[in-house]
Amino acid sequence: MIDEPFRQWMARRWSAPAGLLHRAGITANQISVAAAVLGLAAAVLVAVQLPWAGVALWLVSRVLDGYDGMVARLSGTSTLFGGYLDITLDMLAYSGMAIAFAIAMPADVVLWMLVLLGYVMAITTTLALSSLAEKADRQLCGNRSIQFTRALAEGGETTAVYVVIALVPSVSRYTLLVWIALLAISAVQRTRMARTLLS
Repeated sequence: MIDEPFRQWMARRWSAPAGLLHRAGITANQISVAAAVLGLAAAVLVAVQLPWAGVALWLVSRVLDGYDGMVARLSGTSTLFGGYLDITLDMLAYSGMAIAFAIAMPADVVLWMLVLLGYVMAITTTLALSSLAEKADRQLCGNRSIQFTRALAEGGETTAVYVVIALVPSVSRYTLLVWIALLAISAVQRTRMARTLLS
């Protein structure tokens, strides 16, 4: 829900680092890979019971991930493979964090399994709708390689959940229950949109 507004804000107010990365000869795909590596490193920190350090590194990885598209546009090197790589590595990082929290919080492992199921449904409904909407010549939204549709549970909300669970573990179970519900609602939202656009 907050991803697209945040991307627009970064492009308007915090785009200077993209120029620096571009002038340094760093490519968009390299940024995508670096962001994923940092995200997986963050997951390792969480798994070994260093949640504050893990979430701090996770925030760095997500900010860095916001620059791959900007650098691609600056350099004129936007490619469909870049879009593929970005979403694939994003899902690797997000899932890695969920697994790390499950390792760190064994009492809630079933809830984290449901979170992973929610991620599977989120990315499945997103990619299926994007692909079939393009086939039906229907424009969804945004200027990204893959047409994303806004929903209650997106990357920004995922990061917020990770931060809350790491910093306030006493409310982690309640946070997870709400998060699972939001993931389910998001899948229903996209399914209803698909029925409207593709029927």
